[in-house]
Amino acid sequence: MVLPGDRRRRRRIALHWPVCLYRQKAGESVESTTENLSSEGLYCITKQRFKPGERLRCEIVLPAEGLGYQESSIRLQCNITVKRVENLQVGFGLGCHIEDYALLTGSLPTDM
Repeated sequence: MVLPGDRRRRRRIALHWPVCLYRQKAGESVESTTENLSSEGLYCITKQRFKPGERLRCEIVLPAEGLGYQESSIRLQCNITVKRVENLQVGFGLGCHIEDYALLTGSLPTDM
């Protein structure tokens, strides 16, 4: 359900899936867990600060067995833009818009 005054156009679902965020120029990943997800965006909490407008690549690990796949993992590889950053006691809340994505199957990369 979309609440009055909510800027989101798509319904978000509370899904807690592992996500790795990658800056465009740095090879290190920032690991997190999604708090919620929609077809157009995601929200997660990180220990590292990002800037609104920053473009990132991310990989979300989906539970393959729950989706009827035989592969060891399914990953949603996305290009995202950070739209909102919230200072929280436990880190930084990131509201991100998914620009595009690809579905990947097979074994996980070694850095996840």
